[in-house]
Amino acid sequence: MLGPLAAYLPTPRTPEGGVAPGVLAALADRAVTAGVDGIAVLGSTGGFAYLDGGDRARVARAAVEAVAGRVPVVCGIGALTTADVLGHAAAARAAGVDAVLLPTTSYLPLTGAEAFALYRDVAAVAEVPVWVYHNPRTTGLELSVDDLAAIAALPGVGGLKDRGLDADDVRARCAALLASVPGHVEVGFSGDALGAQALLAGARTWHSGLAGVLPGPWVATAAAAVAGDEAEVDAWTARLAPLTDLGARWGAMRLAGAVARHAGLDLGPLPAPLLEPPADVRDAVDRAVASVVA
Repeated sequence: MLGPLAAYLPTPRTPEGGVAPGVLAALADRAVTAGVDGIAVLGSTGGFAYLDGGDRARVARAAVEAVAGRVPVVCGIGALTTADVLGHAAAARAAGVDAVLLPTTSYLPLTGAEAFALYRDVAAVAEVPVWVYHNPRTTGLELSVDDLAAIAALPGVGGLKDRGLDADDVRARCAALLASVPGHVEVGFSGDALGAQALLAGARTWHSGLAGVLPGPWVATAAAAVAGDEAEVDAWTARLAPLTDLGARWGAMRLAGAVARHAGLDLGPLPAPLLEPPADVRDAVDRAVASVVA
């Protein structure tokens, strides 16, 4: 439903800190026109944790309206409590999204049993497919392949968004998941640098944050991976490395504004207390983007 490439959009903000739906629509249209296969909002790049329920609903509606059925739209619904997650799921469903994405967001890292219960309770009532977002770096919860397979077997789960430590780990986890999860559950991986390795290993979807602001190179890399052209994937991966290395260090949410400026788009201020990256980092982003699009 979402693959091969799902582009995760940042959430543009007005100078006053509200959502800027017009800029969001421009980002969505640009990504779809470039050839992405799915649009995602309110993921990590979209800064879901910094938005209240009203702003999240506005983002979901703006994305659905801008995409206008051309590709599927998935919307993040992460929150600290199951009750809040269910509220965000209802709002996303009312906005017309095609699926919802759920990380195990928590100040106190969840246990495996708590994560299973969260996905069970949400998938049972979401009314749209639920994508499981495994992000141990952010959430503090490491789920094994067996854990993910058990969650994937729950009614209502439509896909998995996993991640790996390096190319070998991604390929190994992908193979194990494909052998373990039900056939209707789409296996995908996040990571601006490593997701193409999952596509080469047979995953359905590459979930990319930087593809939301610079879609062309990621579309090309995903196409090469789907075609099984490892040499072309390696070439694109090397070209994108200066940018993906910066993303790994600073986070796509912080870098998105600097990248988007190359398309003439102003994403507005980051939500406090987040700060723009230092000038030398912004300069490095400019050089990396220029080398890729030249």
